[in-house]
Amino acid sequence: MTADRRFVARRWRAVASLLLAVAAGHATAFAQPPLPTLTAGPDDVMRILPAPLLDSLQPRCDTHRATSATWRAQLDATAALLDALDQAAVPAAQATLPATMLCPAGAPLAAAWRRATEQASNLVKLDFPGAPVLPGSASTQAGAPAVSGVSFIGLTGSRVLVVNRGTQPVRVRLGSWIGNAARLDQYTRQPGASRRIGHLQRALDAADAQGIVLPPMSLSVVG
Repeated sequence: MTADRRFVARRWRAVASLLLAVAAGHATAFAQPPLPTLTAGPDDVMRILPAPLLDSLQPRCDTHRATSATWRAQLDATAALLDALDQAAVPAAQATLPATMLCPAGAPLAAAWRRATEQASNLVKLDFPGAPVLPGSASTQAGAPAVSGVSFIGLTGSRVLVVNRGTQPVRVRLGSWIGNAARLDQYTRQPGASRRIGHLQRALDAADAQGIVLPPMSLSVVG
């Protein structure tokens, strides 16, 4: 090989090495970190599902205007109710959701809660150790968990309602809290300026055995 050819070969090897380094840098820059994976566990003991909650889920929508509350406010109301339900005796005033958030009758919040509590008579509050925490705001306390949930239990099994109020997706393992033939109903705000809430409905599949992904600012019912 002549000196000129050796020089050209060295130049091409240098260019190839540079391109590989750039590609590796781009791959590293765009690599997504693994999702936090949380395993649901019982918070305390089984409670009786308060009758006022079931009554509040059937408001007369002709007497209420459609909600003007933001989706965050609805998720905050859900999380507050989940906390309130973890009491031996829940005051009637705490065992309800705002009727204006449940109207019209097909409102996402109403649909999620009705499906979660259908045929249920008892509940168990669930903990998610290691869940991300929320920054303090007007509606939340600093350090409050971003993920919370309840298993609503009836004669035919249980359904889990879980809310992710964080800004990042997480994965949750629900284990024996749900059956093998469980279905997922998931409600999330659509991207952009629209206030429309999207609804995903599907049967669980093999990938869900590793955990169900909860998008940011979402409400899910599994069971």
